[in-house]
Amino acid sequence: MIMYMMIFLALAVLGHSFYIYRFLQDGTIFTGPNDGLEQMLPFQLFLYEKWSHGQFFYDMSFGLGGDYYTDLAYYYSTSVVFYLNMTAVWWLNLIFNFKTNTIQFWAVNVFYISIVKSAVAMYFTYLYLNYLKVNRPASLLGAFLFLTSAIYFRFTLYWSFFSDVFIFLPLLLLGIEKYIQDKKKLWFIAAVSLSLINNFYFAYYQMLFGVIYFILRLTFKSDNDRASRLEQWKAFVTMAVLSLGMSMFSFFYGVKGFFQNDRAPYTDPMKLFNEFDQHANIFYDNYLVIVLYITLQALFTFKFYRQYFYRFFAIMTIVLIYLSFMPFIDSVFNGFSAPQKRWHYLLTFFSSGLIAMYISQFRKISVQNYLYSLFPGFIIIIVSYIYIDKKVEWIWYLPGIAIIGLIVLLTKNKPLQYYFYYAQIAVIMLFNWHVVKEHNIYDNYNPGINNRAKMSYIESSVYNSELQQHIIDDLKKKLNPGERIDWRVLEQDNTPLYQNFPGVSLYSSIFDGALIDFYYNELKINLKEESISRYSTFQSRSNLESLFNVRYLVRKDYQKDIPANFKLIDTQGKYQIYENMLPLPVVKVTNTEYKKSDLNHPLQREQAMIDGVVGNNLATNSQIPETDNLLSASKITASGAQWKQYNHTLVVNPPSGGVVVDLPKEALKKYKDFYIELYAELTSQESNIQINVNGYANNRLFKSSKYRTHQDHLLYRVTPKNGKILIGLTKGTYKFEIKGIYGEDYKTLKNAPRKNNIKFTEDGNHMTVSMDNQQAGYLVTPIIFRDGLTAKVDGKKAEVERGNYLKAVVKVPAGAKEVKFSYVPPYFYLMLVISIVSLILAILYLYPLKRKIRK
Repeated sequence: MIMYMMIFLALAVLGHSFYIYRFLQDGTIFTGPNDGLEQMLPFQLFLYEKWSHGQFFYDMSFGLGGDYYTDLAYYYSTSVVFYLNMTAVWWLNLIFNFKTNTIQFWAVNVFYISIVKSAVAMYFTYLYLNYLKVNRPASLLGAFLFLTSAIYFRFTLYWSFFSDVFIFLPLLLLGIEKYIQDKKKLWFIAAVSLSLINNFYFAYYQMLFGVIYFILRLTFKSDNDRASRLEQWKAFVTMAVLSLGMSMFSFFYGVKGFFQNDRAPYTDPMKLFNEFDQHANIFYDNYLVIVLYITLQALFTFKFYRQYFYRFFAIMTIVLIYLSFMPFIDSVFNGFSAPQKRWHYLLTFFSSGLIAMYISQFRKISVQNYLYSLFPGFIIIIVSYIYIDKKVEWIWYLPGIAIIGLIVLLTKNKPLQYYFYYAQIAVIMLFNWHVVKEHNIYDNYNPGINNRAKMSYIESSVYNSELQQHIIDDLKKKLNPGERIDWRVLEQDNTPLYQNFPGVSLYSSIFDGALIDFYYNELKINLKEESISRYSTFQSRSNLESLFNVRYLVRKDYQKDIPANFKLIDTQGKYQIYENMLPLPVVKVTNTEYKKSDLNHPLQREQAMIDGVVGNNLATNSQIPETDNLLSASKITASGAQWKQYNHTLVVNPPSGGVVVDLPKEALKKYKDFYIELYAELTSQESNIQINVNGYANNRLFKSSKYRTHQDHLLYRVTPKNGKILIGLTKGTYKFEIKGIYGEDYKTLKNAPRKNNIKFTEDGNHMTVSMDNQQAGYLVTPIIFRDGLTAKVDGKKAEVERGNYLKAVVKVPAGAKEVKFSYVPPYFYLMLVISIVSLILAILYLYPLKRKIRK
């Protein structure tokens, strides 16, 4: 085994050599500048910092705060691969003292983990193919083709946790075969358990394809099968249940996080087939997967179809090629939601395996059959080369590989034939390496990405400069526990995770649906860049900045969306630092209650939260005045546009136009800020739009976008210019209605108590509130509420409720001194017990106790 792992490590280094060379030459990193830098590396850094300091489950710096164990289960928080990586880093860090708190370290770490991961996956792929009676050199070839494929590197480059499935797929199929052919159970249990623990999302892929594979093997038996159909049913159901039980401490929270993430269902119609354009040719130029033309040679070598597994792999390859053009299959593998092309690694696996089987028996092919099999692949590649506006260097391998294959078949001297045979395998490996190299140059590191995929980019002001980190470190020293800094680099919402400060933003495919409801429905916080996967900045609304304890705000000098009541206190380079002049206490005790259903408008809800506490089960005992609607006193005029129906349908002229709102003079004297509430929906075409309100450029996604919030009822905070609000729109016909215009004088915020004798401290999962001579009432904390939060008031258990839409609230008696909060994911100990019991049962199932029989 050690010898084989050394071989596969060497092959993995060879496969990665293109990336290693570019990194050493010009600092090109092995991480995509989009999701790679904005999500993957920040999450890895964040999780390592928390776990290496003994902090698990919950942190107040995870966005606004939350359960990162549950929410990041889609990424790394339950990943077996990442756990092993972190353990290795932790041990090595004791010796070498790595800078693990920097994003640069994790950018380099990607190389190491990918090389080791691909070597391990090669080993399991090799074991699987060899178990199917493929000879060792060909099994090694098939493993290399699978793990140095275009899709492996694309997955690893952009979403490194995606490529974990390359380990667990061959392990799962090997487990199935081990039982069917030899009645060995351990491999299957290990494969399923590890898949379920590692990542719930790809565990779904594994389950879906594993069931298909099992049914096909059950229906069409091979001569090597020892287990009967009834034995297979009993064994696989039992083993699957035990594996599920063992994984519950992890799998349960991945599924829980997925279902509590509030996304609109995908309802757009799907075409039967994708459009076949120049980028859909999977044999020549495809952004995701390239099926080597040798696959066609194997498919057209019908002589080998008499062998069970060759026929199985050939049919699977044909079916998967066909299905790769169907959006419906993309949707099925994505949980019947928006189509996503993430299952195509299956096509690469079976086409690589088919090539291995073809090469394994290559010397049995007749020369005539071999020459015939060359034509389909040659025709497709040559026609593609001529008619697609993209030339690739690897086309010149075609005649070379063909000639070597012909020499192998024509050589009668056995020792010499073996040399040519190994040369053929080596050239195919080199050919595959060249295909992937070309693919990465044109499809992964294209001109729009290449300049941003460098170590110099990471260290620049567009990502993480020394000056930025200096500013943040300086401000952190001035923060009290529970206070925050409103800052992010450009649109990188995970800036707080990699610059290590309590911020107000997060970019993640999955987070608690209550946050989405709060942002888009209850408070209508309108982000500049529409996305269901992000939240940030509170739209520069002063009330919300104070409610969430934002003490400092950092902006570049050209950014003018500064909330009211913030004062410029410092300028460093091109960065301006503002301080909140009307901060609110981090923790408060209040007797003022508002029932959630009694509040009708976002501004009214803001003021109610400042004045007291808002909850579902509370009884309103105070009154927030209704927010005056100034719409009837304002004048709305189309500019660069025409009303088709006044305040209902608006036609905007190219290149852009919109409406001008003249506010009443009395309101301009009375209010500091205004909020305009409108509905805007583009009906004339399907495209992105921009709504610009007095310089606040709000980019909205096209209707069928997978990342759209489906929120067209919008609220904008605006400071008038010369008594006017200018609303600019991209050209097109809109369903457009201004529903209300409201003024805000910030009296509620100004009159709110500023100081109290309550102290707040936090340490990972544990938060403490210390009080002195407090009245009875509701304790409102900065802790974001999640099921699983528990509290003790002076040592006695107390119920934690959701208040102010997101925050943890506890009712405290008069004279309470201390409230301690702690967080453990709900049912965690139950899930842990189920996992341990299932592990014990699995051991007894694999190694049953034998009774000693006495004579």
